[in-house]
Amino acid sequence: MPIDLFATRAAHARAAATPRVAASFWYSLYGMRVRSEVALPVPALAPAEGGTPDLAIRCLSGASPPEPDGPMVAWAPCRVHGADTRVYRGPGGAWIWMRDLGTCHISADARQADLYPADGADPRTLGLVLVGPIALYAVHKRGRPTLHASAVVTAHGAAAFVGPPNQGKSTIAACFLRRGAALLTDDALPLQARDDGVYGEPGPPMMKLWRATAECALALSDDLPDLMAGSPKKLLALDGRFVLAEAPARMRAVYVLHRYDPAPTDPTDVVVKALNQRDGLAVLLAQTSNRSYLLPTEQAAFLPLLARLVAQAPVRILSYPSGFEHQEAVYARVVGDLAMETEAR
Repeated sequence: MPIDLFATRAAHARAAATPRVAASFWYSLYGMRVRSEVALPVPALAPAEGGTPDLAIRCLSGASPPEPDGPMVAWAPCRVHGADTRVYRGPGGAWIWMRDLGTCHISADARQADLYPADGADPRTLGLVLVGPIALYAVHKRGRPTLHASAVVTAHGAAAFVGPPNQGKSTIAACFLRRGAALLTDDALPLQARDDGVYGEPGPPMMKLWRATAECALALSDDLPDLMAGSPKKLLALDGRFVLAEAPARMRAVYVLHRYDPAPTDPTDVVVKALNQRDGLAVLLAQTSNRSYLLPTEQAAFLPLLARLVAQAPVRILSYPSGFEHQEAVYARVVGDLAMETEAR
């Protein structure tokens, strides 16, 4: 039976309708066991029998958050949720304030997140924020850097796609899914070191797509649900139609996307250009998810793992022409590059 990400069961649907619920739900996010009083936009697990969650999320509607005990370290407009964000850090943890949504106070050890929703806050947007920046902050505090990337697992290993907004990370990942690859993650890629290399952790079983991407890259005619109220993007639950990687995958390459608009008479080449390790490391640092939330010492602690990733999985610029009609050429070029990389090692 298809999974409805916003209501895996009747109680879960009721939880999604209001920010505050009496019950808690269990989830698996980026390798963490999460217990939440807010329904999240991912399939819920069966209720856990005891045990301690890696991250516990409480919803404290009607209450006021404690005052931050440290300075503001970041401010930014949110391109996804359309809300200004302010981040404060101090001995008592982190305070993440989001206009029209509320405040989330995360404990110093990042094991507890208390959500103080604003009046009228959209429950779906709250769930996306908790799955996104709040959960990823907890991942970072556990010493695992996370790249703002889409990633897939192919027969030649895992590849990540990074780059500025609107360069086509999700679209290229969708192109690979349609041709049989497994999705590793659509938006955030946590990394972990193992004896034989650096691995990427699977993300939630969903993708955030433009309607045109769903129709042209994945050949979907479904009327997909809106990502959130008023959003032009759609939410795709993999739902058995496409494969999600079941385990961490060793990273083989990272592609920095550069999409260009060719003139009618220009060639439409797909070009892969290698970066040296120093420039590749700079790219990965710049593409760390929610980097501004982190203190300089926390960012510095990620350097050894990121340097190891650059050494084992080369960072390359992927220049490709705009247009869904060029996807087959992009796919073939990347797969050929991955095959050569695998043979070389």
